[in-house]
Amino acid sequence: MKKWENVAFGSSIFIVLTFLPPYLDIMGISFWLKLVCIIAVLFGALFIVSKINFLQKQVTKKVGWLTMISIFIFGTVLSEFIFR
Repeated sequence: MKKWENVAFGSSIFIVLTFLPPYLDIMGISFWLKLVCIIAVLFGALFIVSKINFLQKQVTKKVGWLTMISIFIFGTVLSEFIFR
């Protein structure tokens, strides 16, 4: 974790893979179309994250990992409440 951009990359991948597939299942999309949709959303999210200037700043490893772990925990708890 050298930049905030890396923290945002990991967080956006986690968020897309956690929240997008259940919605695509509800819509009844086939496996291959779901896979293409997830890949397209991931590339779009990573492209947008790479263009944000604030995320180009340096961050220490400890703060970066703590931020990413807290986002993982918050996202997991939130997904449990949403998908119940």
